[in-house]
Amino acid sequence: MLAPWRQSNRLPISATWLLAIVLASPTAAQDSSKNDPPGGPVSRRTLAWTTSRLIGSPEPPPPYRVAVAFTELKFQKPVALTCAPGEKNLFLLEQDGQLHAFAVDREVTRTQIVLDLGKLHTQPISAYGIAFHPHYQRNHYVYLCYALSGVNPRGSRLVRFSTDGAQPPRIDPASAQTILTWVSGGHNGGCLKFGPDGYLYISTGDASGPAPPDVHRAGQDVSNLLSSILRIDVDRRDRDRQYAIPADNPLVAVPGARGEIWSYGYRNPWKMSFDRVAGDLWVGDVGWELWEMIYRVKKGGNYGWSITEGPQPVHPEETPGPTPILPPTIQHPHSEAASITGGFVYRGRRLKELVGAYLYGDFQTGILWGARLSGEEVSWHQELAHTPLQLVAFGEDLAGELYLVDYRGQIFQIEENQQPDRSADFPRRLSQTGLFASTPEQKPAPGVLPYQINSPAWADHAQAQRWLAIPGRDYIATDGAGRWQFPDGSVLVKTIRLEANDSGHERLLETQLLHREEHSWRPYTYVWNDAQTDAELAPTGGLDLPRSDPLAAAGRSTWRVHSRAECLLCHNPWVEARTTVFGIQSASPLAVDAAQWNQLVRVAGQTVSQLARLHAEGWLELGTPAERPPDLPLVNPTDERQSLDRRARSYLHVNCAHCHQFNAGGAANIALSHSVPLANTGTLGIRPSQGTFGITSARIIAPGDPLGSVLFYRISKLGGGRMPRLGSGHVDRAAADMIHDWIAGLAPHPAPRGAPSEVLVEQLAAPSGTARTEAITALTATTRGALALLRWLDHHPEPSLRAQVLTATREHPATEVRDLFERFLPPDQRVKRLGTVVDRGAILRQEANVQRGRDVFFKNPAAACKNCHRIEKQGEILGPDLNQIGKKYSRAQLLDHILEPSKFMEPKYVPYLLETATGQILSGLLDKKTSAEVWLKDARNAIHKVPTEEVELLVRQRKSLMPELLLRDLTAQQVADLVAFLASLK
Repeated sequence: MLAPWRQSNRLPISATWLLAIVLASPTAAQDSSKNDPPGGPVSRRTLAWTTSRLIGSPEPPPPYRVAVAFTELKFQKPVALTCAPGEKNLFLLEQDGQLHAFAVDREVTRTQIVLDLGKLHTQPISAYGIAFHPHYQRNHYVYLCYALSGVNPRGSRLVRFSTDGAQPPRIDPASAQTILTWVSGGHNGGCLKFGPDGYLYISTGDASGPAPPDVHRAGQDVSNLLSSILRIDVDRRDRDRQYAIPADNPLVAVPGARGEIWSYGYRNPWKMSFDRVAGDLWVGDVGWELWEMIYRVKKGGNYGWSITEGPQPVHPEETPGPTPILPPTIQHPHSEAASITGGFVYRGRRLKELVGAYLYGDFQTGILWGARLSGEEVSWHQELAHTPLQLVAFGEDLAGELYLVDYRGQIFQIEENQQPDRSADFPRRLSQTGLFASTPEQKPAPGVLPYQINSPAWADHAQAQRWLAIPGRDYIATDGAGRWQFPDGSVLVKTIRLEANDSGHERLLETQLLHREEHSWRPYTYVWNDAQTDAELAPTGGLDLPRSDPLAAAGRSTWRVHSRAECLLCHNPWVEARTTVFGIQSASPLAVDAAQWNQLVRVAGQTVSQLARLHAEGWLELGTPAERPPDLPLVNPTDERQSLDRRARSYLHVNCAHCHQFNAGGAANIALSHSVPLANTGTLGIRPSQGTFGITSARIIAPGDPLGSVLFYRISKLGGGRMPRLGSGHVDRAAADMIHDWIAGLAPHPAPRGAPSEVLVEQLAAPSGTARTEAITALTATTRGALALLRWLDHHPEPSLRAQVLTATREHPATEVRDLFERFLPPDQRVKRLGTVVDRGAILRQEANVQRGRDVFFKNPAAACKNCHRIEKQGEILGPDLNQIGKKYSRAQLLDHILEPSKFMEPKYVPYLLETATGQILSGLLDKKTSAEVWLKDARNAIHKVPTEEVELLVRQRKSLMPELLLRDLTAQQVADLVAFLASLK
């Protein structure tokens, strides 16, 4: 039997399927890339699928829905909706600059054009924001924000106009008075709101495109007006301005800072609003690759961009602005939202249950949320409605009633959802779905088709069998760009099974479905019972399946059945933008395209093209060959008959590219799709933006130098920073070897400094115990050396050597070294990672004792708190003094800081990495920096003084000196006591 890491994806396919697919012969498989399936009209399918029971959702309907507010009104790309003091009308601004006025009347049939901004300029403009002066009834002033096309140093403009005061008013274009300009291009922000203080607040973006992120490094640079919310006085004028800067603006006294800034560190603060009762300013900031953020803004607040994107580091080495980085009030991963639109705190009367709640939504998914705060904490947060809208803006009328603006042209309101709850009708067992004629035998129902793919993703030795179900005799259509369009009711099915290493016992674990309904793919998972007779629908949040021997021999004691939200991290909507029609999706298929399906298969004793067969039998419309974009088929990464380059690129495509492409969630600015030329992937010779893991001269891919390549390191380790980060908890040894050899064969860079000596590696084979011990010690002193040791251990599995290495690395002080060897430990001896075993709520609910917590702080060696922190003149002073820490943070915040110390670091305690000209790497707090020397204080409180001329690199790090696993040996009770003690320090 093949070793588990060499197993292919071959699986038996039901013999009852009339034209069963089996893998082609080796010769046929090698020639699959030459196949060019014919096009033309699709045939009528012989067998129809008529047994589907997959209708609706297992979840109850949301409590609210949306309805058109003004049925007769339709606009072109609306971007803002507002009211004016004392006016009976609403005002809607379109992107091209037309400003409409209309009565707040459901029966209104027409609007009046108040102004056409586009006629004021010879070049195209994009309008963003509008605000009427609080004293509009006296001065008739209205302010608009728009941007000229292209990159222009004065292209973003705040302009004041005067109206004639009529009902509805008209604006005299000649009254235009430019108040403020700043650079345009990319993210412009452009929202305008008058605050309860009478000052005008203006949002500005980073003036960058989607990628690369923050090209101007504007987010933390307060010497310009970008990435900020500005606050100005439009009723007064300073000597050289058309406005005045309020004296109490937070950065007025900061040297070099623009006094207009109220808060900063935003990427694209698209919409903001003031709570008309509490006066709070709320803003929605459109994120980059992973997160969407909502902030309740504080004076002088720094919201992190582009050092962070919410909780995710982006440019961690950048110098922060003059105030500490603050966390989001609310954050959404891209599995839930992809382009957040800030809303309003509802103060109307129609929806009594929502009064006082902040309501906001997402442009991409159409989801509407509500949230309430208690102090600084979110006390209630709920999905309110799933809408078909591209939510570009919200607006209020004078009565505080809320409106939702759809970018496609209409205005909506929220109403209670009267739809009956039919969630109980959704199949709770796999046998009820209508997909299988015999569920235990995995025998598909008539009209359900097995299919094969070229390149399966790594799944911890598990294998998968796949089926396609399309209702009736419908088929997959192809648009003009060659993208596949599935009809509603389509289902993609994948059953995952695991075979033990030596017993031959096989177990069905889960069957995953992607079900297309209402133009959206929805993920569901069914978990197989112990008797292997049927599978039950998994809960929304997923679950961990315990595994007993012999299955645990594959290296994991549990099997993770992912939550529906976790499914969407890989099956994200940005994938479908490249493969099928992209609309408002919540999921996308993977491995469902020509690159995966273009292979030769055996059907009824003949070798045929799978794509041609699907076309001929009425499953797939291909179009003509001339209409189809060329797409070289992927290959199985384990197929050594294929070129090393195609194997490596296929592996990266199926395991990495669904996140590492435009907007799909990979924080590194790289594109790993196999169709992207290697030189354009953003990996070759590029310094990593997400950490070097202590590797000297680290690059994402260092051609010719795999030990200096972060890509190779990440797929070789367990723990934090491992890739793939979801769907796998076991290192793919065969893939790691392949990627190593591929990188080694790329055109090399100059020999890296500090590389481990070949002599050291060769000493591992020496019979002398002393020589071997010295070699292990020297190699584990650096990450490069540890990688070299890991490869030797993989290819020379001598038990005594492995035991000696594990002894040296099990408690190694450097996590980047320790994580490489953790996979050799039995599952029950591995680190129980944060997030899977720490129940924050349970710790905070536990009865705690302050005195016991004091003992944990000062006496417990597992916590080691006093080694870095001082309380009551006891302890060291490497980290912050904690004498009054209870005044600064709540118990929940203290626990978060203990468990995830790198999440929020005060600027004074941000560590730096220093690399010398000789390749030495030092890490610690920046104690002193002069023109002559750099002083670093390391974790042992020792000072390292390095002459400036010897400093090759000095960069900020995103990892705190406080270890994230510091409390792994404490009980939940001890942690609760420690938090109580710290909270008492006031």
